[in-house]
Amino acid sequence: MAYPIQSIPDREILVDGKPHLYFGGTAYLGLQNYAPFKELYLSNVSKYGMHYGASRKSNVALDIYGATERYLAQWVGSESCLTMSSGYLSAQLIVQHLMEQGHTIIAAPNAHTALCINGVIITSSFNELEQQVSEEIDRNQLLPVVLFDTIDFSAQQFPQFDGPRNLPLEKIILIGDDSHGMGIVGDNGRGCYSMLKTLQPAKLMVCCSLGKALGIQAGAIFGDADDISMLESTPFYGGASPASPAFMATILDAKEIYSNRLEILKTNYHYFKTQLKNASFFTHMEGHPTFEFQNTEVASALNEDGIIFTNFNYPDENGPIVSRIVLSAYHTKEDIQTLANKLNALLD
Repeated sequence: MAYPIQSIPDREILVDGKPHLYFGGTAYLGLQNYAPFKELYLSNVSKYGMHYGASRKSNVALDIYGATERYLAQWVGSESCLTMSSGYLSAQLIVQHLMEQGHTIIAAPNAHTALCINGVIITSSFNELEQQVSEEIDRNQLLPVVLFDTIDFSAQQFPQFDGPRNLPLEKIILIGDDSHGMGIVGDNGRGCYSMLKTLQPAKLMVCCSLGKALGIQAGAIFGDADDISMLESTPFYGGASPASPAFMATILDAKEIYSNRLEILKTNYHYFKTQLKNASFFTHMEGHPTFEFQNTEVASALNEDGIIFTNFNYPDENGPIVSRIVLSAYHTKEDIQTLANKLNALLD
């Protein structure tokens, strides 16, 4: 059931005029309606305007893009970075370019739909993935490409990455979508790039949306300098308008806000875990502020008790119902306690 609302969701939303606690969405750092963050963005809109529609290959270039990309690469731990106007386009750029080069591209189970374009081999199990990779290595000189979500909500990837670890990574180009990791996992929220680099694949690129934890309408790709330069040389990249320069500047200006909000999120996460009596009811990745379950009775009871959370068919109406509780930095200790009390009563 969709709940029509009249403003950006925060810790509370109004449903039929009544306040409900909101534990859904992807605003992990709670920045969508956070006044200090909005003030930074509005000041950058005053400086840079609403939108910059020129190609990044133009003979006139705003230096804020390069400055932000250098900072992001340094933060994440990659040699280089490029940004685009969305995480979806970032994923499409990588996959389409590698496909045009002739690489066979294989998607791991639960890979995001942004990665699984026409021509990608989609697998439904890690055994099938390993078999497909092995067969491709035997019959093709070009390295196969494996796509996966770093945070796939099945608890089969982050934080141990057992799926990729079982592959012959020295013979594979590994592409991770870190949209749900960037800004909240790793040292100071730097995401999964450095963790994946230790697996030593033949090549590694990580794409992500910056619009979830970081509250920025843009996408990014991280990788070695040669690989990023290769992507920047494509017509796809040159023909796409960049992200708003005001958003790029806000990434640089919001470093302290990001760090502070991440600490609040961690506090909320640890407090919830100490109060929750039946954690085994949920599918959960240690260190990630999401808790999935599949129980329509519990879902309905929470709704009736004034708790709204992620609960819809994904990625389309034919997909399974995703029930996911999401903790955010905008939640108060009282919010967390209320949620835990209701869950404990339901699951007793």
